[in-house]
Amino acid sequence: MASAQVSESFNAYDEEFQAIKDSVLSKLGADAVQQRGEQRKATLRRITMELEEMDEIVDQMEMEAKGKAKLMIKVRAYKGEIKGFKSKVTSLSAVSDRDLLLAQPAHSSYAMDVDDDDTSFNSPAAAQRTRLLASQQTLQTSSGRLENAERTAAESETIGGSILDQLRGQRVQLQGANDELQEADGSIAKASNTIKKMARLASRQRYMLIGFIVVLVLLIGLILWNKFR
Repeated sequence: MASAQVSESFNAYDEEFQAIKDSVLSKLGADAVQQRGEQRKATLRRITMELEEMDEIVDQMEMEAKGKAKLMIKVRAYKGEIKGFKSKVTSLSAVSDRDLLLAQPAHSSYAMDVDDDDTSFNSPAAAQRTRLLASQQTLQTSSGRLENAERTAAESETIGGSILDQLRGQRVQLQGANDELQEADGSIAKASNTIKKMARLASRQRYMLIGFIVVLVLLIGLILWNKFR
């Protein structure tokens, strides 16, 4: 009955986690990518709040899953997903900051070009913008590699946790078998002592029977000797 209640609680947390996860995926896949500037920052803040809520849910799921290897595997996988989402938010936040930075020199160059029609001010800004865009591309590539590495690490952690749980289960089984073997050894020792006692008793009874026969023979001999004397 207690196990069923734990399973129901875990499933309830799981459904809540999936609902928030769908919301995060929707924002990361559309709003956070398409938006720019303050709009993107606001969306990323909402995503961060949802990720914090997902962290709390996973903590509750971990408490419910204690001692259950299959449930712990799912909990570890969810932690890896949250970690990947946080990395994506960090990457998008950095891109958002760069967008704001890049927007300022572009606006200034445009204003100077309209007001003063002096292209000499525009060249340094264009060069700076090119360098920043190149840096942005490099950072995005590095972020993608980092996300892949984190995803691989999370999968390895999940597999390692599963193997560790299996080894722990086998260890418990071996300990149980060892206890049973010790109990069997104790039973064998008791049976051996009982057999030894029975053997000693049988030997004692045999000697007593031999003595009784000897005495009986002597008595018969004595009677016959007195009769025929």
